[in-house]
Amino acid sequence: MARAFKYGSVKIANETIEAIAKQACNEINGVIESKTKSNKEAKKDTKVSIVNGFVIIDLNLVISADVNVRKTIKNVQENVKRQVETMTGLSVKRVNVEVNSLVI
Repeated sequence: MARAFKYGSVKIANETIEAIAKQACNEINGVIESKTKSNKEAKKDTKVSIVNGFVIIDLNLVISADVNVRKTIKNVQENVKRQVETMTGLSVKRVNVEVNSLVI
């Protein structure tokens, strides 16, 4: 995503936004890991899209079985949105979360 400012422009790679989102996920109690598949596979588990100037983030998580899943996902969504908006200045429209598995 590129933005123009008075003294030049700034470009933020989708991979940078992915890294911020993954770090924000890992800050939440109960999240075991935010998954990314190997480079051999075409689809990454964490995906960032820019639609009409808004950021949409898709996450796949492994969560601990001893936490409230709904509250944990809500906390993940709020933290990812807050961190990405704070660190990049971009507007996050959606944070979609898929729970791949629960770990006991």
